[in-house]
Amino acid sequence: MTDPLLTAAQINDYLPEAYPAAAASGISCEEIGEHTATARWRFDETTLRPGRYISGPTMFAVADTALWFAVFSVVGIEAMAVTSEMSIRFLRPAKDGDLLARAKIHSVGNRRIVGTVEIWVEGDPDRLVAVAQGSYARP
Repeated sequence: MTDPLLTAAQINDYLPEAYPAAAASGISCEEIGEHTATARWRFDETTLRPGRYISGPTMFAVADTALWFAVFSVVGIEAMAVTSEMSIRFLRPAKDGDLLARAKIHSVGNRRIVGTVEIWVEGDPDRLVAVAQGSYARP
């Protein structure tokens, strides 16, 4: 395994400048590796749906941001790497905890980077709440 192009701390320092809404929503980069990144959404009771469910849009946002972070693992920090397509499948309700989203890059082309994301509630990584797949346009 080679060293990543950058660290999670570098991404987290960059995030408020490049994507203030994500930073303000409690999303951060937990770790970054070779063709992978893990994002965290910090639990916020003010954003919950009835029944204390974490909303689908919140899960989608953390998945999309995790994939963006993973793109950084292959191209470096690049604000203009943008989502070109993304879909998500919700597997079960997410409740009462931070969300973790691990993105993995599967294909790096001249124009597009493709990957998948697995999402779970902290403490239960074997019980996925959603899976996503998507692609980013290369800058």
